[in-house]
Amino acid sequence: MGTSSMYGGPNRSPLLPPDFNNGDGNPDSPSSQDKPEQKPEESKPDGENKSAEKNSSENPLENESVPQESSSNNPQYTSWRPAKNSMSKYASGHGGRNGKKNAVSNYVKSYGGSRNAAKSAKSAIRTTISIGDFFGGVSQKGITQVLKDYQIPTEGRKPKEILNDIVNVLAPTPDLNDDSVARKALVNTMSIIYEKFDNEKKDISLLDSLDPDISKILITKYIETFIYERLIHDVGSRIEKKAENSNAAAKIEKELKDYIETKVSTTLKDKPLSIINSGTKNVHLLVEGLYQQCYKVLEDQL
Repeated sequence: MGTSSMYGGPNRSPLLPPDFNNGDGNPDSPSSQDKPEQKPEESKPDGENKSAEKNSSENPLENESVPQESSSNNPQYTSWRPAKNSMSKYASGHGGRNGKKNAVSNYVKSYGGSRNAAKSAKSAIRTTISIGDFFGGVSQKGITQVLKDYQIPTEGRKPKEILNDIVNVLAPTPDLNDDSVARKALVNTMSIIYEKFDNEKKDISLLDSLDPDISKILITKYIETFIYERLIHDVGSRIEKKAENSNAAAKIEKELKDYIETKVSTTLKDKPLSIINSGTKNVHLLVEGLYQQCYKVLEDQL
């Protein structure tokens, strides 16, 4: 669970080795969207300056900021204030019976709706396809050949060292916020694999005995986890500020996580996840469509 950093909750899977670097820089830093973006003032005629000041005071929502990487690519964003307000109400216990649903729905709407939320998840889409490539290959060719294909050395190395390399291949060290969230979601998703190697005597060839549908299982888990981790990254500060205490914050985040997982897993249940790989025609559009469907369910509270 991505428990908020204010309360010192776990930000990584306890199943990962202590020396594993998730490459997300400093995830405990406050989200950039909590601070309005400062823009230099331009020189304008007096009448225009007065008009701008008046409009700003009459419509303060226009100054609400959005995630920095995505906002530059998608002009359709709306105000983030409804999302923050509804999350604050839910976290403080004043959201009513539908507080959780409203908080998630308004969050998606703040991206400009499900289509925009999916379209802006570029790093997650790439990682989703990479999961299909790698673990689909394991099911077809075996782990030994796949590791050779990816030029991941195995001789004299422990399984978890090899798994670290797999993560680095599927989601390289991030440069942008969206990359960071995508990688963190992959690290948490890979717990499914890491837990199979609790016994250090096991060999990496154990992956050959995985469920033939492992790529579908991991893709579903990854989409669930990314959507949740992205929400926490974007508006989790509301939970930190408004929850009564650390236990309350952890409870709220678990409720959100369970809610998102249920909705996403149901949405993806009969979808063609097994064909997600770079060899499938228009695979990026296919995966983007899956994210859009998941965000649509959350937006419309279906």
